[in-house]
Amino acid sequence: MDREKWYRRGGGVLVFAMLVALVAVVATGCGDPADAAGGPLKLGEADNGKSYTVEAGETVEVVLPGNPNTGYEWTADLTKEAAEILEQTGEPAYVQDPVEDNVVGVGGQFTFAFKAKAAGEATLKLVYSRSWEDVEPLETFEAQITVE
Repeated sequence: MDREKWYRRGGGVLVFAMLVALVAVVATGCGDPADAAGGPLKLGEADNGKSYTVEAGETVEVVLPGNPNTGYEWTADLTKEAAEILEQTGEPAYVQDPVEDNVVGVGGQFTFAFKAKAAGEATLKLVYSRSWEDVEPLETFEAQITVE
């Protein structure tokens, strides 16, 4: 089939649709973790050890898996200097994962929110531990946050 017949049979539309799809895929892979509407910077397990930059006044959310039924909970562990740059807003929220009926002891997600209140660099540190034990935390989450 020659090029003109292929194009008249819809080949051009197919190529155009493929280009639009490719542009959409590339565009969604660009940018920072904050959504395009200026929402909070959302961090999770995969962001442990990474660095991010936010503007003063923006919110940083951290969502980490945990199970308070075991006695372990995530808590913020900010130095005095870090707390002057990042302010925890409210208590962490905990939402249990969906479960089948009659299942107990299921884990879920802890969500923390921090407001970037002053310019500077801070280590955002969360620890997963039992408050009554005097031992090293079971897990630690850290992200370097630069507030501009």
